[in-house]
Amino acid sequence: MGTSTGTTTLGGANNNGTVFSLSVGLGPFVEAVTYSGKVGSIIEFLGQGFTSSSTVSFNGTTASRTVVSGTYLTATVPNGATTGPVYVTTSGVTLKSNKTFRVIPQIKSFLADERPCVGTVVTINGESFQASPTGATTVTFTGGVKGTITSVSYTKITVKVPSEAKTGKITVTTPGGTATRVGTFTVT
Repeated sequence: MGTSTGTTTLGGANNNGTVFSLSVGLGPFVEAVTYSGKVGSIIEFLGQGFTSSSTVSFNGTTASRTVVSGTYLTATVPNGATTGPVYVTTSGVTLKSNKTFRVIPQIKSFLADERPCVGTVVTINGESFQASPTGATTVTFTGGVKGTITSVSYTKITVKVPSEAKTGKITVTTPGGTATRVGTFTVT
């Protein structure tokens, strides 16, 4: 791999040109076309040596993949994937991406034990809240007011509503990115 061949119009034994080979010593590689996506996103990869037995994992979570050619494949970001490197194994060699792939969080719903008011604990349901090496770093209410996170799992965050919270959006920030809930969170 990493060898180029070509011809010249001059040079060689009789100055009629020659065939040459140049090796730059490149080893096998894998490169994602994009380095972020939500669970379920299809990510494209460029590389070499991809075969029908090639495997892809996002920070250790195995993904379904489609090998299009020996140099191109796609993989779906799997449920449970966390922010980290992407690994592609092909022909007995495991290749690691040179950049961190960010799994973007998603907010699907939120629920309060009672009517949301200051000090109430709210449960936010979604995906990709717990990304390596840490989970959600902030939960922000409208106006940039940060809530106190009481627990984080991959699909759930509990947060205490701060005294300055206002009716509006909720935003969750993780090492993989930021998600804002489309619906309105009402503070009473």
